[in-house]
Amino acid sequence: MALSFLQQKTVTIKPVSFALISSIAVIPLSAHASELDMLLAMSLEELASAEIKVTSAAKKNQVIDDIPAAVYVISSEQIKRSGVRSVAEALALAPGVQVTKISEYNWQVSLRGLNEVLYNKLLVMVDGRSVYSPLMSGTFWHTIDSMFEDIDRIEVIRGTAGTLWGGNAANGIVNIITKNSLDTLGHYGEVAVGERQYKNLNYRYGTSFSDNLTARFYVKGTQGDYYLENDDTWRNLSGGMRADYDGGNRQITVQAGGFQTKSSHDWFYANFENDPASVFTETELNVYSRGGYISFDWYEQQEDANYELHTWLDANSTNEPSAKGEFYTFDLDLLTHRLLNDNTELTLGGGVRAIHRQTEPYPDVTYQHVEPWGRYSLDPKETDTIFNAYAQLESQLTEKVSMTLGTKVEHYSLNDSTEIQPQVRVLYKHNDSHRFWAGAGRATVTPSFVATKTDAYFSGTVCLDEQCGNTRPVIIYTAANEDLDNETVVTLDMGHRYTLANHLDIDSTLFYSQHKNLRMEGNSQWHCTFGHCADGSSLPYEMFILSETYSDDLEADSYGFETAIRWTPISSFTVNTSYSYIHTEAACDTSEQCPKSNETGYKTKYNNQPAHLVSIQTLWDITPAWQLDLWYKHKSAVSSQLEAYKAPSVSTLDIRLAWQQKPSWPQVELIVDAFGKSAYEDLPYKAKIEESAFLRASWNW
Repeated sequence: MALSFLQQKTVTIKPVSFALISSIAVIPLSAHASELDMLLAMSLEELASAEIKVTSAAKKNQVIDDIPAAVYVISSEQIKRSGVRSVAEALALAPGVQVTKISEYNWQVSLRGLNEVLYNKLLVMVDGRSVYSPLMSGTFWHTIDSMFEDIDRIEVIRGTAGTLWGGNAANGIVNIITKNSLDTLGHYGEVAVGERQYKNLNYRYGTSFSDNLTARFYVKGTQGDYYLENDDTWRNLSGGMRADYDGGNRQITVQAGGFQTKSSHDWFYANFENDPASVFTETELNVYSRGGYISFDWYEQQEDANYELHTWLDANSTNEPSAKGEFYTFDLDLLTHRLLNDNTELTLGGGVRAIHRQTEPYPDVTYQHVEPWGRYSLDPKETDTIFNAYAQLESQLTEKVSMTLGTKVEHYSLNDSTEIQPQVRVLYKHNDSHRFWAGAGRATVTPSFVATKTDAYFSGTVCLDEQCGNTRPVIIYTAANEDLDNETVVTLDMGHRYTLANHLDIDSTLFYSQHKNLRMEGNSQWHCTFGHCADGSSLPYEMFILSETYSDDLEADSYGFETAIRWTPISSFTVNTSYSYIHTEAACDTSEQCPKSNETGYKTKYNNQPAHLVSIQTLWDITPAWQLDLWYKHKSAVSSQLEAYKAPSVSTLDIRLAWQQKPSWPQVELIVDAFGKSAYEDLPYKAKIEESAFLRASWNW
């Protein structure tokens, strides 16, 4: 059986029935008219059984059933009918993904455990452009805001993916794929209003300049209360464009856009050089994030090889005290897919990324203006570079067995280190219904600027008696450590896919991951007590200073099971279900670094997380005009000997009721998040959230 050679061009199939939408994401087409004629001649039933395509697993179009890795595709239909207001929330549809709501407009997302606010083991991209923050080593999900109508699908690859994508693709990748502008011609408008002052207004216009060139432009605005329990205001404004040129064997895509978010909060700061009566001053903090980008993608198809060039430039800044600064990123990636023979294809590529950062330096007077939390840089202005080269060989060994071998070499200037990220994967096609696969790979987390070049602090009070009636001000510092080794992950996984025509798909995976050199805080010591410091200096108000240092002494093993089931018993009704069991065992054996982690640090956090995640989404076309969709989510309880980490289970039900009399009419939706749910925390010590309802109307014309 010959390998299917890469076709760069994709055409999105417009929805004509729910069975069709729930079964396909995109249909790949070559530029040959005969294949297009074949597609147009297909019946709805044949179209519905067409195979889902994925581009993120090997940087090319592949049938999902032929990928020897854990892959889940969230279709545009699933996203829209889930009623979500953010990309982050939609990711809870995929197995292995834990989404925690921090506030009404902020989330933390992890994959296969080790959940934390800035999760550094998941590479997040939009059309292959990384939106991972090199400044904070994580993803600011509130800055990722796209028109849902323009998202074609979200591809979630679980497991190590460093061979092609490099650093941070340690536990997986999320690639948000937007539609070709050819598929978004005309006008689209959307307006939504809801509880807690929620307002949303979107507009997009797509146009065709010629038979080969199309483009779209959009603008989107959102406003609402940032928290449930107060009236902190959140505002977000974003906009952008995409242009696509199709010259047959050559395709070019240009995208550009930008965003600005702003939220207002009650705040305070301390001045430890003033009179004691005015140490703490109440104020208002206006937090903003701003960013812009431009990207260029070029595809060239020849008889025996395909060539690609991808480059992008972005700029981002924020004044949030713990992440204050700005960074500029330039990325260039070149690759080729070459067919060596009928059964072997070679992918070769390489690139460079340059990151220029400007961050908050230490002030001249350290204790004159102390926020509740903040961060200072020891190296406030610098340019870091990452160089990489990679190769991957895909071979059809027999009619039923194929193998993928690959590796990437990546060099990081931040800590002058070089990492090798190999993988091997095997796929066995037992028959048209059953496919088995297994793989092993190693991936690296990009060296962290936060941990190696910045000192973080928290301010508060220390209790001197059991009733906490006698207190003193305290500042807790977490100091940088330039000698940290890179975090690495080695993952073994295996899976099975079962397909029964277009009615039932079952995708199951077992995995085991070994994490080394995980970031943690350790070596805590009191530097100052009652204003007297170890270096002989003194501080006012009998202040306490506790210092600790970032360490790489933490390790963790995680293992689990993931399954996703799509069942369409009748053409008007589909059930999308996912279940994940994730268990983590973290360990820290260095006596000087581990005592804190054994009680309250990362080790304890990683060992006390929900083990069971459930998602059940039902999509029902009641009549041609009416839709009723339900989404049940469950996160299991956390039992711990430490009271601070105990957490009850969380179960919610989201409801969406939609009406559209004719395709040319507007669609009106009533959406209720967490139906009937009173105030609760998604995880301990997160902001409270509760039932929230809103109305949304949208119109394509």
